[in-house]
Amino acid sequence: MSDSERRAALIFNPNAGAKLGLSTNDASPEAAQAALDAAGVRYDAWPTEYAGHATELARRAVTQGYRLVVAAGGDGTVNEVAQGLVGTQVVLGVMPLGSVMNVARTLHIPRELEGAARLIAEGVTLTMDVGRAAGSAGERYFLEAAGVGLDAALFRYFDRLDKGAPRVPVLRAAWRFLSGLGVPRLYVEIDGRRRTVWAPMVTVANSPFLGAAYAIAPEALVDDGWLDVVLFHRLGTLHVMLYLLLVAGGRPFPRPRGVESLRARQISVRTRRRTLPAHADGDPLGRTPVTFTVVPHALRVIVGPAAKDERPPWGLPPNDDGPQPGG
Repeated sequence: MSDSERRAALIFNPNAGAKLGLSTNDASPEAAQAALDAAGVRYDAWPTEYAGHATELARRAVTQGYRLVVAAGGDGTVNEVAQGLVGTQVVLGVMPLGSVMNVARTLHIPRELEGAARLIAEGVTLTMDVGRAAGSAGERYFLEAAGVGLDAALFRYFDRLDKGAPRVPVLRAAWRFLSGLGVPRLYVEIDGRRRTVWAPMVTVANSPFLGAAYAIAPEALVDDGWLDVVLFHRLGTLHVMLYLLLVAGGRPFPRPRGVESLRARQISVRTRRRTLPAHADGDPLGRTPVTFTVVPHALRVIVGPAAKDERPPWGLPPNDDGPQPGG
């Protein structure tokens, strides 16, 4: 076995855990490395330097024969690393340094770094589905959810603020969009069945959580070969935003009348008079038309145990044959 097969590639974001210039997580890359050291995980540490760099580093790790790649950062870093591992046998581990950590929440990975490191050392793995989104801005995979309309716009404006854009112009643009969105007519094709839907937002979920841990698709399973499609029939913008606030942080809340959920393997959304923004895991995907497709069992990930009497968001039992870099 080569040295790279005995070690992990640790890809970390030096700036993780900050939103709008404010610290949202006291954990640091140094603390993550100390936790991995204590757990006996041997690794080579690779910091990211720019957007998309984590994907490049993940692909390098695959080429160099690493069997385990650990992403230390927020959901954005984890997502970037996953882009480079989909379709390979390389396992993804997560050290949560971000503010929300939807992927860690879904995979039952503790926020406490020592516990996350112990899971990586134990190497219990699950092979999960991913979604593939294709829009005018290209293609990308998503682990959490993708969508069209309201949430895509909110992600876009928040990202501008997070990158330091002047607040007043961004907030004005956001208000213009939100006040003019209304309930647009969407042409949605779900596994070949065409439907006309009047809705401000369509969400296509691979896992239960999106954004600020919005529990939009709480019944979604990450290994069932399906995507959960959530349609907000004839609900106004304020109504949907209120619902998002109520399910933030993973809180359970009854769906209001007009919210329909179903499962599909391929979904396309188009509009006629007015194009709408789309996203995949919060990253811009361009504007309609867009297509979302499930890629079954495409990514190996390290998972933690479910709490007693808790149903994890997967159907098949994990296994313990994952790589265990160490002595």
